[in-house]
Amino acid sequence: MNGSSSERAPVLMIGLDAGDPELIERWTGDGTLSSLASLRKQGVIGRLDSSARYMAGSPWPTMYTGRDVSSHGLYHDFQWRHEDMSFAAPDEHWMNLTPFWRHLRGEVDVVACDIPFTPTCSPFRGLEISGWASHDKLAPISSYPAGLIAEARRKFGQWAVSYEGYGQGRIDDVLALRREMLDNTRRSAELAEWLLAHPWQLAIVCFSAPHRGGHRLWDRSSIRGSYSEAEGAEFDGALRDIYVACDQAIGRLTAAHPEACVMVFSTHGMMVNTSRADFLDEMLARVLAGGEGGRRAVSLSRRFGEALPESWRRAGTRMIPVRSRNHLVTMWSAGAIDWEKTPAFCCRADLHGYVRINLKGREPLGIVEPGREFDALCDRIAAGLSSFRDEDTGEPFVEAVCRADKVFPEGPYRDRLPDLIVQWRQTPAAQHRAVSAPGLGVIRRSTPGRVPNGRSGNHRGEGFVIARGPGIPQGETIGGRPHIRDLAPTVLARLGASCAVPLSGAAIKELVVAR
Repeated sequence: MNGSSSERAPVLMIGLDAGDPELIERWTGDGTLSSLASLRKQGVIGRLDSSARYMAGSPWPTMYTGRDVSSHGLYHDFQWRHEDMSFAAPDEHWMNLTPFWRHLRGEVDVVACDIPFTPTCSPFRGLEISGWASHDKLAPISSYPAGLIAEARRKFGQWAVSYEGYGQGRIDDVLALRREMLDNTRRSAELAEWLLAHPWQLAIVCFSAPHRGGHRLWDRSSIRGSYSEAEGAEFDGALRDIYVACDQAIGRLTAAHPEACVMVFSTHGMMVNTSRADFLDEMLARVLAGGEGGRRAVSLSRRFGEALPESWRRAGTRMIPVRSRNHLVTMWSAGAIDWEKTPAFCCRADLHGYVRINLKGREPLGIVEPGREFDALCDRIAAGLSSFRDEDTGEPFVEAVCRADKVFPEGPYRDRLPDLIVQWRQTPAAQHRAVSAPGLGVIRRSTPGRVPNGRSGNHRGEGFVIARGPGIPQGETIGGRPHIRDLAPTVLARLGASCAVPLSGAAIKELVVAR
């Protein structure tokens, strides 16, 4: 491309973690989000396809690597590591997690602030703080240069998002979360403003409050116990309040840098919780056994753990080293599995359902032959899971069962992924009491009428982008459905820069200046 990056408008990327496209469209349309409404009027808006359509934990690494999940490997905060026959926290040493801004060629100064699921900061041409106030963290808080985080703490104090409890919360707890997320947004804006006072041609910052807020403040099914009418009304407006706080922060950042091309985006959205993942272990066991006699294997450690209060279990796992935590999660999830008799098993999930085949040549203790036997087993599991229906309404439980090798391209890390992805019917999941299938019997929920983890909201498989700047048309909608992996190539095209690591997306034409 013609011209150096110094001759082009700087690019300011602002991420709203799990910012929902429907809420953004509604609240920019009615003026609730005035800063975003102004950006939308000055530029373009569009929805982005996302790897979260199949794997809710994958979109941030998909965006920052510019690659499909089969080329980076990260989709959950605990994943199956087949070479060890164990579950483990994701790690940059056994995945391809390379943020594109750390590998730009040429004279591009970068500021990066709190992008979720990024690996430990490493040297590059710029400044970065990672893991400060994000909902999802891959590694402990770090910075580049190393002393930057200490300086940030002196200026803004110690900060971390509180640990998300399991199950419904009392009204005092969820309203305290609202206050915490408003404080989170204010502090994140202050941190971003300080970092953006340094030189940059590319800045990428993220506000994470919509993520935690969306999970816990979507609707009243997150609340345990009674509450007053006034408390209920405050809860009903809590998520909107968080979006307004983010909008105000965006307004301050964009006003301070009027010369910049601004891209506000999310890598996935939020909607009512549709996850039935708490049923899947038992559903799979019935399908594999061919009848009601199938029962999921439960280890002694799991039985013991389930007898403890949830708060004790969560506190205990936070205090132990990662290696010990990995071992505990493996014992909890797979400690009772007899691998010589287990053709398939469930991977950990918090939205979709994930099934892994115990495949010969991939799993060290695999028993299923590749090829016809593998295909036949996948088909049998998909048909069996799809036969389940809500016991009370008769409505289907499962929308689709997809094979990862059919929805993601060939890639060096596709063997890290589950083989089958269960997409649940897009209706509220909290209502279910029991599920049944012909010949497979009835499975009763341990928490009838509510989702066990207490989340009223869970992820939508698409994000959004609003952008304005030199060369971007005004008041238009982006055509087609660009993908979140297209954001990185778009930034490079705007800056006239290149990247030392390969990207698989393509620049979004409405966001690129024609030259």
